[in-house]
Amino acid sequence: MSAEKIVKLVLKNQLTPGYIKTLMGMMNPKNKGLGPDKSFEPFIIKTDDDKYDLRIGYSSLGTFDDLQKAKQAKNEQPALSLETIKQKLKKEYVDSEVAAKKYVESKKGKGSYLKLPIKNQFVLANYMHTGHKNEAFMDAVINNDFKGAMKNYTRKGIGNANEFFRNVMFSGPIGENDFGNVNQAQNFANNFLDQKYPEIKDDFVPKAEKGGKVKAVAEFTGGELVNNKESEMRSAMNKGDNKKAADIFRSQVKEKNITPGEASHKTNPLPVAKNGTVLNKSGKPTGQKAKSGAGIYDHIKDQYNPNMSDEQVVAMVKKNHAKWRKNNMD
Repeated sequence: MSAEKIVKLVLKNQLTPGYIKTLMGMMNPKNKGLGPDKSFEPFIIKTDDDKYDLRIGYSSLGTFDDLQKAKQAKNEQPALSLETIKQKLKKEYVDSEVAAKKYVESKKGKGSYLKLPIKNQFVLANYMHTGHKNEAFMDAVINNDFKGAMKNYTRKGIGNANEFFRNVMFSGPIGENDFGNVNQAQNFANNFLDQKYPEIKDDFVPKAEKGGKVKAVAEFTGGELVNNKESEMRSAMNKGDNKKAADIFRSQVKEKNITPGEASHKTNPLPVAKNGTVLNKSGKPTGQKAKSGAGIYDHIKDQYNPNMSDEQVVAMVKKNHAKWRKNNMD
């Protein structure tokens, strides 16, 4: 691979989180459906062509001509966890990139997609993501023709998302006819979405902790029990040995295993490093470390007390497991 391609791929890697945040802002700028447990309920948006778009998180689940059909589909769609929403959005991003690359190379030949300015790649992928294939517009983007792109920019059926994308990507060229400038889009997206997503933006775009050495891969908050003997406890439960399972759980309910501070992601976010170490907002370890396969029980002091019987402990654990399964977290 040439040095030029390597540089472009590295730059695109750096810009991709901003583009992902732009997708979030397009599809759900008010974070609709997000509950206190960080799971998303589906919701319906009436589109600009009088249809009904069923969405969840930052994705569309399909459009309907009839509102009742949309409501029926909404009732059949369970809530999804934040992690599932993230993975869904990432898959859609990859799929749209593949489709955009295929389209460009059908017009310009092999390798032509990666030669485009990075911003142009994002725009083409986004058109694929929303299912729009306006060839006059897409060909203008391929040819880095800002005026031609603006002249042919039309997308029906996505409502306010259409105008949001226009404002982000077409806030004006730099130079006589430079469609490929990325700075305007990056700055607009970051400034806009940092205000819209004060609680969860870092779940999508992990940032380096103090000193730039540790990156957060998840976020806890206060009052969460880190059960590093989850697998051992489940094994006992599967064998019907409630006493052993309860004793294993009790052995983990110690202050050193419970995250400090109040249970609020807004005021007490606790990033988790790749090795499972729970950190405070300054990037310093809080004393907990979640090993692979650990069970994380929130509001543990409200759920558990040492006077509970073996059966009550196991019932409480099972209730948490059921909630995790519902949210696709188990």
